[in-house]
Amino acid sequence: MKLKILGKITHRILKLNFNIMFNIPGEGISPRPPPSAPLSMCRQGSEILSLLSIFIHLFLHYCHPHFVPPQVMSAGRSADGREVQIPLQQVAPSMATPLSVVPPIPPPSHRPVNPWPPNDPNSSQGVPAGFLPLHGGFRDHFIETPEAKYCCEACRLVLCQPRQTECGHRFCQSCINDILSHSNPVCPADMEPLFKDKIFRDVCCHREIMALKVFCRSEANGCQEQMSLQQIPDHLNVCPFFEVPCPLGKCKERMMRKEIPDHLNWKCKHRETGCEFCLTKMPLTDLQKHKETVCPAFPVSCPNHCSFSSLPRSELSNHQHDCPKAQVTCQFHRYGCTFKGLNQEMRQHESTFAAEHLRMMANRNSTLEKKVEDVKGELLERYKVLPALNSRLSELENQNDELREKNRQMEQKLATMQKLMSSHSEKLLEVELELRSLRLLREEVENLRGTLDNVWTRLNALEQGGRGGTGSTHTLASLETQLKRQDDMLSVHEIRLADMDLRFQVLETASYNGTLIWKIRDYKRRKQEAVAAKTLSLYSQPFYTGYFGYKMCARVYLNGDGMGKGTHLSLFFVVMRGEYDALLPWPFKQKVTLMLMDQGPTRKHLGDAFKPDPNSSSFRRPVAEMNIASGCPLFVSQSVLETGSYIKDDTIFIKVTVDTSDLPEP
Repeated sequence: MKLKILGKITHRILKLNFNIMFNIPGEGISPRPPPSAPLSMCRQGSEILSLLSIFIHLFLHYCHPHFVPPQVMSAGRSADGREVQIPLQQVAPSMATPLSVVPPIPPPSHRPVNPWPPNDPNSSQGVPAGFLPLHGGFRDHFIETPEAKYCCEACRLVLCQPRQTECGHRFCQSCINDILSHSNPVCPADMEPLFKDKIFRDVCCHREIMALKVFCRSEANGCQEQMSLQQIPDHLNVCPFFEVPCPLGKCKERMMRKEIPDHLNWKCKHRETGCEFCLTKMPLTDLQKHKETVCPAFPVSCPNHCSFSSLPRSELSNHQHDCPKAQVTCQFHRYGCTFKGLNQEMRQHESTFAAEHLRMMANRNSTLEKKVEDVKGELLERYKVLPALNSRLSELENQNDELREKNRQMEQKLATMQKLMSSHSEKLLEVELELRSLRLLREEVENLRGTLDNVWTRLNALEQGGRGGTGSTHTLASLETQLKRQDDMLSVHEIRLADMDLRFQVLETASYNGTLIWKIRDYKRRKQEAVAAKTLSLYSQPFYTGYFGYKMCARVYLNGDGMGKGTHLSLFFVVMRGEYDALLPWPFKQKVTLMLMDQGPTRKHLGDAFKPDPNSSSFRRPVAEMNIASGCPLFVSQSVLETGSYIKDDTIFIKVTVDTSDLPEP
């Protein structure tokens, strides 16, 4: 009879499930709802599967009397890791394990012991750290059994941060992340494919779960408080039964919050305590080391084992000096005494060996006196050497100053020479250009001479032909005209060539440092011309005080001039008109030195110097080509000049120097 009833029930359940799955209308079954209502379908299917599960349990119990169905199921874990059991009849039918394929749930032994770690990284969405479990749903002890809609389809725990799929099933965030991490993820409830962009947060379900009533997570420690799941973080901050670490950083122990005062006063190894000898505050773990090493009031015994068996550590160093059993050295050991003994024996030693100590001191004193005398002798010898060293040092300083002055002068000369070299290089370029033009003129002259020779040849030929007749008279006249024209052109070119030669000689011998060395050749011939009044005076090539300075020259009368005519050689200085006179100071004020150079080995040069008169017209700015010469009419007598070594190879040298040391730059 029972089997017949069970068969009818089974047939009824299977038929109902078949009609729902294939949308066949029947008794108590409505047609398949539209796609917009998948949640109601899942609930109906879940109820049918739950009824089928209950039927299977009843069937097994009937067929196997010894089969005992489970009467309780797990509802999570408490704060201390214990698994909380609730009666099976209180579980909603949908909380039973469905017949569909689901991922295996790890056994409780592999789950974390503490599901609420103190520093949980899942603190997003405004949830406090440590409130959410590391993985899966909430394991709290709920006052009333949660409905099936609040349970995860994967871990079967109360949903934590619920996510709803397109097919209407709910999962914890960590559970759905695990499922999506596999390739081709499917829903474990209905094997429908899952897509990440089709999964959304179920805010309404999350709000309802947070309002569920639970026991305190410290229930195992004795807390009987009840609150909503959302109020757990605030309660745990004040719960006296909640386990917290010791407030002292070095202590690693954990205890209930209400046990902290007792722990800090009596149990903590790092609590603050005071030394009973010096009253210094320190952690309890450092107290013993403090007493054994640094406490100044801790009683210690004398290391010499004298009658003082206990005294403060701070007085031990002073006691060492007075301890009768301390090993000491005689205070005269620096003088040679080798006695070492106890402190109480030192007085007897000092009284017994007083004479010996005095003798040691006397010997040491005599030795020191000898050393002092030796040092005095060395000092006296060194004092004797000091004056010579001082004089030598003074000489070296003077030599150093002279060398510095010479070095400065050499640097100035070097700078001047560099300027002269640059100016000479420019002049050399000008000379090269003029030489090129001079070569061209010479080539033209040679061409003209060749043309002239041809003309003369033709003229001679015509004259010879003219003797034979008078028909070529007109041709001869024209040729004579051309010849005269060529002669005129040749004379003009010769004048230009002579002028270019003169300019080339001037540029070749020009000086730009204010010094002129004038070489006069053919002295005898030139003097005879001066005596015969053919050439009374000679002018030197120009020289300059600088590339942009004064232009000057020298003028000499070999037979004398004025008072020295016929008896002396007269030498004069001439200021010439230059290209840069507008930039120079006038009148000319530089010192001038005239000199006849001795060509013999004695080098007894004859010279004279003068300072220009600023009122003289000879030293004003030149208006004509040159100013009136100014110098020495009686420079040197003819007899001295011709009998000495001033004339050699019929040549004399005259040197004119202009002081340019105080001449400003233009």
